[in-house]
Amino acid sequence: MEEITSFLTSYPPFDQLPPQAVARSARGMQIEYFTAGQTILEFGGAPAKFLYVVRKGGVDLLRETGSEIEIFDTLGPGEAFGYPSLIRDQAPAVTVRAHTETLAYLLPSELFHRLREENPAFHRFFAAVAFDRLGFALKVRQDRADPALFQTRLGDLVRRSLMVISPDATVREAAQLMSKEGISCLLVDLPPIGVLDHNTGIITDRDLRNRVLAAGLPADTLVREVMTAPALSLSADSLAFEGLLLMLERGIHHLPISEQGVVVGMVTNTDILRRQSRSPVFLPRQVDRATGLDELRNYTDQVAMTVSGLLDAGARVADIGRVVAVAHDALHRRLLRDIEMELGSPPAPYAWIVLGSEGRLEQTLRTDQDNALIYADDAPPGAPAYFRTLAHMMVERLVACGFPRCPGDVMATNPQWCQPLASWQAMFRRWIDVPEEEALLRSSIFFDYRQLYGDLDAEAGLRPVIARTQGNTIFLARLARAALRATPPLTFFRSVALDDERIDLKTRGTAMVVDLARLFALEAGRSETGTLSRLQASWPTASVSQPAAEGLADAFELLSLLRLRHQQHQVARGEEPTNLVVFPQLSPLERRELKESLQIIARIQRSVAMTYQTGRLG
Repeated sequence: MEEITSFLTSYPPFDQLPPQAVARSARGMQIEYFTAGQTILEFGGAPAKFLYVVRKGGVDLLRETGSEIEIFDTLGPGEAFGYPSLIRDQAPAVTVRAHTETLAYLLPSELFHRLREENPAFHRFFAAVAFDRLGFALKVRQDRADPALFQTRLGDLVRRSLMVISPDATVREAAQLMSKEGISCLLVDLPPIGVLDHNTGIITDRDLRNRVLAAGLPADTLVREVMTAPALSLSADSLAFEGLLLMLERGIHHLPISEQGVVVGMVTNTDILRRQSRSPVFLPRQVDRATGLDELRNYTDQVAMTVSGLLDAGARVADIGRVVAVAHDALHRRLLRDIEMELGSPPAPYAWIVLGSEGRLEQTLRTDQDNALIYADDAPPGAPAYFRTLAHMMVERLVACGFPRCPGDVMATNPQWCQPLASWQAMFRRWIDVPEEEALLRSSIFFDYRQLYGDLDAEAGLRPVIARTQGNTIFLARLARAALRATPPLTFFRSVALDDERIDLKTRGTAMVVDLARLFALEAGRSETGTLSRLQASWPTASVSQPAAEGLADAFELLSLLRLRHQQHQVARGEEPTNLVVFPQLSPLERRELKESLQIIARIQRSVAMTYQTGRLG
């Protein structure tokens, strides 16, 4: 019984049952052996009387397609079958045959139905399709996360009643009220107090120092002249981690908290930090306080430590990417400001952009540089030399801080990627109008750009050009074919070995979702660059359904999590992080989630191939 119990608790959904329910399941299990090739359940035959759980070996699921019978899935240890027939009390919809000698646990129907009635998680798992099961797996991980980060609500951090001041009060009155109450921020509002609108603002002690004292304004200056409005706000039921991310991204320290559109209190970053001692808030602060490059040389190591801490705490990979982006952006801006001070003011407005995973807010552990520089078309004659020097200094300093050069030379030091805006617009148009292989490669890199520094508005200049892809059937069809070149290695799960039993979780995993999401976003005319935001925004317009988009999003999150945990272990051992994972070394649960993620990707790739008829392209 102990062996059966231990095995069951290693796999969903038995791992979600209370101990007494698992023990009852173990006691009720029958054990049966099947020879290789033996039919266990037959299409159209008698309804299943048991839930079958593979203990050792594997089984093939077969279905008829015309006159042929094909294997469409293979199940291994910990995976269950027979439940669709068991739930509906109908004939099996597929034939199940032992792939090898197989040992299975058989849970009688009476006990199976009782567990479904008594345990909602158990019921949902078997009622869900593969899309929903991945979402179920993510929710389970989130439920097990560090409660200080991912279960604390912002409303729980409000410690005192809201202090409000009129916009027509003076800054002297604001300072006196803050001093009297021992607080660092006031809500600025008019009756009815707290109702969020464009006039609702805040004033902080920093505002008094920087906007009043430093600017030499008199004490009778009105609050409305120096306040920040409209005030950013989050609802009281938002997670504390969401508040932390918003503060990081916007560089703020105070956040009004609302309930049904009415402000009920104020939360500061200190309130959140009390719940989390190793906060990523400290990373941008370290950049600001560094006295020189020497103090920034180990910055990527510090970011890696933060990533590891967030991963152990149960953060979603998407949120970790946002934290890393804030940290990296702070470093880039600091380095560029220092270089400008050394070289003198830029001779023309420019934009420093990051590309690839960093442009999508999906960079995690140490990766290569991918960057470019765009400068104004009316730049004076000496501007190109200035920007070439800036680019070389910037790339060298990023290397010193732990960011290796791009092996493909996609960096601002390459003259091809340091040009005026008109040249960039012409390149983008050429890639779209003549979608050859090189153009598709470039568009997959550069269409995922994000500007993080500079006065030139690259977004306004380039996004309208990218928007030309919407409705461009030739470009989209060729982009679709390019997105389907890498396919999920599902043959590996049918005992056809990969090289060295390894799988590249980027090339044969996350990158496939990235390519599909980019295609859907361009098809829908969306400007988002992040993979998850693209999937969320595209489905109403693009050729992807909401369930498929959500399934892809869950697959991306789980594959990214698996990849990141693998890299975390490598870094802990002093190794360079890679994307290659040895499949047999994964846990049973990880193998199952990996397989279901790849199945979803394969299914949507087939749909894209049919939509764009990629097999007919010349």
